[in-house]
Amino acid sequence: MHFPTVTAIALFVTGAAVAMADPTGPAPSPSPGQQKQLKVIGRVRATVCGNIVVHANSAISSALRNDATLSQTVTHLRNANFEADPLSYHRGVTDLDALAVELHDNAVKGVGEVKRLRELAATSKDPTRKTELKAFADALGGALYRQKQAAADLTGFVSYLQARDMRHTPEIERAMATDHMDPPLTHGAPAMEPSPFQLWTDIHGTPNEMAQQAAREFNQRSQEIALDEGTAADHAEGAVTGC
Repeated sequence: MHFPTVTAIALFVTGAAVAMADPTGPAPSPSPGQQKQLKVIGRVRATVCGNIVVHANSAISSALRNDATLSQTVTHLRNANFEADPLSYHRGVTDLDALAVELHDNAVKGVGEVKRLRELAATSKDPTRKTELKAFADALGGALYRQKQAAADLTGFVSYLQARDMRHTPEIERAMATDHMDPPLTHGAPAMEPSPFQLWTDIHGTPNEMAQQAAREFNQRSQEIALDEGTAADHAEGAVTGC
């Protein structure tokens, strides 16, 4: 009997991890040579293993797209100038907001596929496949969760920049200069929340300085994501054992 085949997608982790390396920071650990690669699962019969491959490759695609988006985010944060002029400020904020949305959407899609993989692992009759598939899903799910958290934190940073911009509109500044109004957010009103990135660094600064702090933080997170993806690679073949 002829079984239709499902071709797995060749997706690699190492290239994304190397692209995210910080040229001005310390060397990542482990080194790129030690980082595991997510290999092609291969051709499998269109049975339960075919379903595994479809959901696995969809989750992998989401994770690796986010690797590229996170790399773009780091580059954007390093190069953006939020203090040059209003046009540059608003363009930079808009670009960051779009990157945050892309990170979030890909992560949510990938997490949904990981959930299906865990369901397949739970119902598997093969003990080895059950163990390996769960380990694969857990590791890849960890990478996607980190990416989803990065999207939330980037959104928080964008919100901080937008709130800061609202406090520095020309109308408010002119009114304050002519003593026609009190400074904003006084008289018992809550003060503006600090940027979430300050919670990581305990450093207060200008928007450009904070953007550099954010870039370093996201670069560090990218290395942690690459480790999760490497762990997933360790279990990828075992996830379809016996097919």
